[in-house]
Amino acid sequence: MKIAVVLAGGVGKRMGDVKLPKQFLEINGIATIILTLKNLLDSQLFDSSYIVIHKDWKQYLEELLTNSCVNIPKENIICGGKERIDSIENALDTLKIKNTKGDDIVLFHDAVRPFITKELLNRGLLTALKYDACVAITPVKDTMIIVEDEVALAMPNRSSLFHGQAPDIFKFSLIYDCIKSLKPEEKATITGTAQICQTKGVKVHTFLGDERNIKITSIMDLFLAKAIYREMYEQ
Repeated sequence: MKIAVVLAGGVGKRMGDVKLPKQFLEINGIATIILTLKNLLDSQLFDSSYIVIHKDWKQYLEELLTNSCVNIPKENIICGGKERIDSIENALDTLKIKNTKGDDIVLFHDAVRPFITKELLNRGLLTALKYDACVAITPVKDTMIIVEDEVALAMPNRSSLFHGQAPDIFKFSLIYDCIKSLKPEEKATITGTAQICQTKGVKVHTFLGDERNIKITSIMDLFLAKAIYREMYEQ
């Protein structure tokens, strides 16, 4: 089986004075999370889909789903934890309770990356089936500078540097065993989903992402998202 998990536990602290969490902000009249879910479901690549949401916004999400074209069963809406790693673990615990098989494939995607395409999903799933753990990346274009005390120490070769994107995709037993073996001090350092496996010594492979697959974390990102929406859906 192939299972999609959409992480929507954030409360939008980087969006300034915006009152709604960023996953609920609209792009051309559509809530970001609805667009993300629609693109995942329209791909018809997954046997089931789940959403991880902050408990304070669970009812809001359920009402939003009721009034949309997206069909996610209420029992597939999971309350998130304090940190991203806690939300991921809550999702994996739910999948374990539902008797997910060890060799099932679990995809984690950000609710605030709405422009996920079937082509990108296919690349990722094929990579996961071959290697068990993988993450989407895109090449770095700008010069990267290592800075200490406002002094440029080094400028690494861009050929080995990439932006980490999403989705992150794993064999269920692998990601589950890795997260359960993390020590508290290891959990505290993890910011990306693929880091869970990498921290435990697992080789995480990569697949090519998509420059349109942006993460909406600021007002400027929202402006860019509206332009991408027009390019993808209104041509």
